[in-house]
Amino acid sequence: MRRNILALGIVSGPVLIVFSCLVGLMLTCAAGWWLSGPDDESRLVRIMSLAPLATPQAYFTQPAEDSVGQDGQTAFQSSAAPGEEYQPPVYDEAELAAHQEVENALGFSLPVGSVNSITQEGVATRLVIPRLNLDAPVVLSPIENQTWKVEHLGTDKVGHLEGTAPPGSNSNIVLAAHVTVSAGVYGPFAQLASLQPGDQVYIYYGQDVYEYIIDDYDTVDRTAIEVTHPTNTGRVTLITCSNWSAAEGRYVERLVVTGHLN
Repeated sequence: MRRNILALGIVSGPVLIVFSCLVGLMLTCAAGWWLSGPDDESRLVRIMSLAPLATPQAYFTQPAEDSVGQDGQTAFQSSAAPGEEYQPPVYDEAELAAHQEVENALGFSLPVGSVNSITQEGVATRLVIPRLNLDAPVVLSPIENQTWKVEHLGTDKVGHLEGTAPPGSNSNIVLAAHVTVSAGVYGPFAQLASLQPGDQVYIYYGQDVYEYIIDDYDTVDRTAIEVTHPTNTGRVTLITCSNWSAAEGRYVERLVVTGHLN
């Protein structure tokens, strides 16, 4: 009898231990779900994807070229106000030669006069938006593997997208930042939708400061890279993520706020 009881204990002991562990794991998961609440937008961990805009091909051409590159890929085009024809700026031979050297080093094309990761000339250094109580450093968001890199921005930095204009120029400077980094952790552009027409945006380049006035905002698909195109006049475009999809586990749209150089 004792021998049978001992044998039963030897066999059932590990089973009871495994069962207890499983029960404990289930209770822990249930408690975690109860504490974190339902699986909705306000509680999910949300990491912004590498590109402020999903750019299958971050491929740039000169404004005067056709909309399709020689390799058949869609080219980076310029844009102008409704009813306005885009007039590409004129550059001297020295500027064009310097730009060609940059393109050779990068291995892809950029609009002439735009910021680049080789020289980093014209990259904004600071962004101030009084309405949002925002005063954030700006760093370059370079193009890597045909998309804009933004994971280095974190909770406190704003990215100046490579291939867009320097601050104060007669073209489109595009700045992007996170809306959220993780559950309850917000990025610099968390309140971007609060901006209203007439609000001021100040972009610094060293000691120089340029004032932009907000005009409008819109939400676009995450693939709508046309909002980053060059323009005829001084413009700022501020971009962040919008419309979280629990089904896809990502933001499916981008909030785009635009303004003009004052």
